[in-house]
Amino acid sequence: MSLSKSLILPALLASLCTSAAVSQERREVPDYRITATAEQTDRVAELDRFFAAYSDAWARQDTAALMALHSGDTEWINAYARMFQDRDTLGRFLEERLFPQFPAATSRMEVENMTAVSTRLVTDDVAVLHLYTDGDRGMSRNDGETLRRTHFHFVLHRTSDGWRVVHTAIMDARN
Repeated sequence: MSLSKSLILPALLASLCTSAAVSQERREVPDYRITATAEQTDRVAELDRFFAAYSDAWARQDTAALMALHSGDTEWINAYARMFQDRDTLGRFLEERLFPQFPAATSRMEVENMTAVSTRLVTDDVAVLHLYTDGDRGMSRNDGETLRRTHFHFVLHRTSDGWRVVHTAIMDARN
């Protein structure tokens, strides 16, 4: 290797380290974006209805209705890295552990504050929804903040019975 080629990588790395990074702060949220083709308009409307049903079930802490919106082999990971890999185990966790720890008003607040960040149709039958909410569930608030910002990524698969969650990743906007 020549000397000039051996200096390219270190120079490139140095320029990356000294240039300004382009990123958003934890509380900055971009404008809502839909990534879909014109032919997928009906699918976007279906996803809007799915989100309304999910929000309604969450606000009511209705575990049965929530689990009906998940695939049998759903995978779910929360902000504390608690993982579930099937609908029945996730349903038991919500019913027996998560929902009993918080009043129903907590779930209603989360739904009232729920904001869609993006809807992405990967194919006609696979979509990703990115949402966030501000709520008072848990202690993961940043210093000086009264509400905890939590982001949700849902990977959905469209079946003959409608859209079902196959994967959920939840994360907090922490300092």
